[in-house]
Amino acid sequence: MKLSDLIALMETKIQVKYIRQFREAAKAGEIDCLPIEKSFAVRGSQYRDLMTQRDEAFTNWHQQTLRQLELTTLRGAAGIAYEDDVMGGKIDFKARAEEFRKSLKKKRKRASKKLTPGEAVVDAGQARRQVPRAQPAAQANEATQSAAAE
Repeated sequence: MKLSDLIALMETKIQVKYIRQFREAAKAGEIDCLPIEKSFAVRGSQYRDLMTQRDEAFTNWHQQTLRQLELTTLRGAAGIAYEDDVMGGKIDFKARAEEFRKSLKKKRKRASKKLTPGEAVVDAGQARRQVPRAQPAAQANEATQSAAAE
């Protein structure tokens, strides 16, 4: 089976990640593949096409990789797991729970303090300075009086 054929069946969000993991697995010896003369394009980049046999090792790797990529594309996917993986003991429950707890703490820290009236953010470093509140009616009267005096 060709890599380009596998990629064509996937969502565009995970195609590049799958290619990267496919190459890493080939480099590590998890799956066997060889390059062929053709190439294909994904999201504007050209890739050399690779061919692999659909044996048991590849099928297992392919299914596991797709499951991982599906979970990582979910919004806020920290610590998400499939229920049958947890129940079957494939995933360390305590480690994943700790990972999830840390992600919750990070989200809480990221929330910014609302500015009070009179405060303004002046730079990317979130430095604050007091900006006096405008007195529109009083300023308009002063401007009118000073213009009349001149």
